Amino acid sequence: MKRILCFFMAAMSAINMQAAIEPGKTYRIVSANREGASLFVKNASLVDKAEVVIWTNTDVPAQQWTVLDAGNGEMLFRNVYTGKYLDASNMSLTQRTEPCSWMLVPIDEAQKTYQLKLQKKYLRVLTTTDGAQPLTGTTAQGWRFEEVEPQNTFDVAARRRMIDGFLEQYVQFKGQNYRTFMNGGWGEAETMEAILDCYEATKEAELLTLYEQCYRYMRYHVGASWNGGTVVSGYDWFGYDFNDDVMWLIIAAIRGYQNTGKQMYLDDAKRNFDLIYRRAYLGYVGMLRWAENSGDRNGSNSCINGPAEVAACYIAAASGDESYYEKARELYENQRQYLFNTVTGHVDDSVVFNPDNSKVVSRNTWASTYNQGTMLGAAVLLYRHYQDSRYKQDADRILAFAKRELCNEFGVVHVCQNADGDFQGFKGILMRYAGLYAREFQDKDTQKWLIGNAFHAYNNLNSLSFGHSAWQTKAAENHQYNGVDYSSSACAFGASTALSAACAVPLDHYYGDDTAMRELPTMAGSNQVGCDARWYTLQGTSVEHPQSGRLYIHGGKKHLVRQ
Repeated sequence: MKRILCFFMAAMSAINMQAAIEPGKTYRIVSANREGASLFVKNASLVDKAEVVIWTNTDVPAQQWTVLDAGNGEMLFRNVYTGKYLDASNMSLTQRTEPCSWMLVPIDEAQKTYQLKLQKKYLRVLTTTDGAQPLTGTTAQGWRFEEVEPQNTFDVAARRRMIDGFLEQYVQFKGQNYRTFMNGGWGEAETMEAILDCYEATKEAELLTLYEQCYRYMRYHVGASWNGGTVVSGYDWFGYDFNDDVMWLIIAAIRGYQNTGKQMYLDDAKRNFDLIYRRAYLGYVGMLRWAENSGDRNGSNSCINGPAEVAACYIAAASGDESYYEKARELYENQRQYLFNTVTGHVDDSVVFNPDNSKVVSRNTWASTYNQGTMLGAAVLLYRHYQDSRYKQDADRILAFAKRELCNEFGVVHVCQNADGDFQGFKGILMRYAGLYAREFQDKDTQKWLIGNAFHAYNNLNSLSFGHSAWQTKAAENHQYNGVDYSSSACAFGASTALSAACAVPLDHYYGDDTAMRELPTMAGSNQVGCDARWYTLQGTSVEHPQSGRLYIHGGKKHLVRQ
């Protein structure tokens, strides 16, 4: 009788466990030793066998785990963002591509609290600080399962959260109708552009108002001609030296005209473009000098020619003055001759000439997201106007190089892992002009690539919903990254780069007419659906699915829509 009673109680416990933790649902797995912290794939890594750590809850998919029934009373935990399974190897907690079964030992089923057991070892954590590595051993600890709605892909709500978190952290109020982010510098101009990126994606009037308030504050300090400096005023500006700094402000101005139709923005852009073009033009090679006081005065950089080409195309389109297109075309042709590999799509950084014979004295072949991005933008805009297929071919190769050489194996930009300085903002420039390319040519692969970068940056935000430009590293809750306080105004430019990725392409028709999906084959011995990372297009009959709400049946297989 005693054996029968024990068997009955064990059976009821298993039934209660199944009722408490339901396969197909998604949870945060929270350490009972630390409220508000849960299992997180370290740095949202997509790599097989990447560490899984304890981290403050930031409400991102890399902290979400979908429970799947593995049979025999065991469960699988699949990460919503990475698609990989919770595992423990060599005493450390990791994720892996192959399923790994866990036993849940109830502690308090009403509170969904369990011990997690893998074979004969229990999951425990010795320290609960962010980034701590849970271990397996004979000592058991409690873990609570908090049900959440899975965030299966980057969407409008995620983008909204990024915008709000950034604005809450970095907008500085400087009196009525005056706002700033960085108190000047070329990063201020680029951050204003990021706000325009957000406005163009959302059409929210408050964002356009914010841009105009920042522009007004800049103009209060810098004036109508931007070839000077404002060291005394407390608003950093270096137009007396760096021609590319001024060109970025010109682009921010002409984009203001595109979005408001206000003549002041066009006048400012045109006036200052003419000023910089006159002083920086190296007539013997038909290119622009980078700086008036820094570097070699017979040197020309992609970082001035690319932005100047973009600015000239925008001014030409806004004013109807064809001569600006001709300036853009000349600069582009000479940049293409001296600073571009037409086969690989590699954009060189700089070149120094002998002014007596126009021969190259030296060059720097470093490739950057900045230079790849601006020459990409120029190629797209020149193609739009002249319809010369060579510009499209160049754009294809420039972007392909960036995806191939400046990204990791998963397509996430891995260069410029900086939280401050000039490099912090480079990747946002590439995101912006890759978005222009994707929209101009309706390129779905580039759309997915951009959204993939935005989603990765989203997963590495902190709990206040902002981060830094080092997208491959989780933004720490103490706001420190490599000795830099990324919450400071000096880091607004870097933090804004993720906004440019998030707003680069429309999210409402991301898939276009062809819905991209992941096949989710049924696992052996289970009625639950597993997943892999293959992408393809199909059509089928939609039915309800308890996990995603949408499931397609096609050729006898199950396919989950990635929404």
